[in-house]
Amino acid sequence: MNKTSNKLFSLTTLKVERNLPEIIVVTSGKGGVGKTFFSVNLAVTFSRFKKKILLIDADIHLGNVDLFLGLRTKYSIADVISGEKNLSDVIIKGPGGIDILPASSAVKDLLDEEDAALQRLHQAFSKFEHEYDKVVVDTGAGISKNVMSFVLGADKIFLVVTPDPASIADAYGMIKIILQNQEYAPILVMANMVKNEAEGESLYSKMNLMVQRFLNSQIYFGGYMLKDPLVADSIKMQKPLVISHPYSAPNNLIRMALRRIIGAQGKDSSQRKGFFNRVIENRNLSV
Repeated sequence: MNKTSNKLFSLTTLKVERNLPEIIVVTSGKGGVGKTFFSVNLAVTFSRFKKKILLIDADIHLGNVDLFLGLRTKYSIADVISGEKNLSDVIIKGPGGIDILPASSAVKDLLDEEDAALQRLHQAFSKFEHEYDKVVVDTGAGISKNVMSFVLGADKIFLVVTPDPASIADAYGMIKIILQNQEYAPILVMANMVKNEAEGESLYSKMNLMVQRFLNSQIYFGGYMLKDPLVADSIKMQKPLVISHPYSAPNNLIRMALRRIIGAQGKDSSQRKGFFNRVIENRNLSV
């Protein structure tokens, strides 16, 4: 096990935050690396700690959390922004008792045209944001203005990377932008689709070395996931792996990743702002 990451482990129970929820953003520099898989499975695993969890599908280009889970959604964030529906009408129940706020490609034009769209989301969400213990945000891939607005609003960032050189390069580019704009949210790197634990830790170590040398900062080891047929099987079943294969090795790896997220030291809860309020503030940051 990588010694560098030991300080991120904490076996204590999840701290209850009754003021504002902790925001955990799952993101990637490149598409197709398994970001939604981890968003869904981490959200469901969090819920097993008897916490109220909201999963926000913030991939406004290719939002697919509902499809990933085989759920049929009638409304999305776009209907809240347009004022046609209340946020409570749009949120749906997902597996494991989590709540899901679906995305829509229609949101892109609304967000590009006016910041007032985000302001409407902020006003709607602030009414019951405090009811959740954790919010997991599945962002789009890449470093566009809209993606980075969500990423920079996180308390903790879970960055999914594969051994593919393009994935590593894009992930490093995202890390650079994050560190240029804020330093309080720890970045945990999840090495996905690796052959074994050694390859996963090696991928992390190489990236951390680059961040230390060229950005004068550090990232943390969020865990690894092997190329496992059970992962593909759970996706075909449209069920979270932690539900479809609860006693499997991949499930254990997800639980280990969640412990690392819990143990990572983020911004003090007393200094938190509403999530969409953070997104609005980050719209003007340089990316």
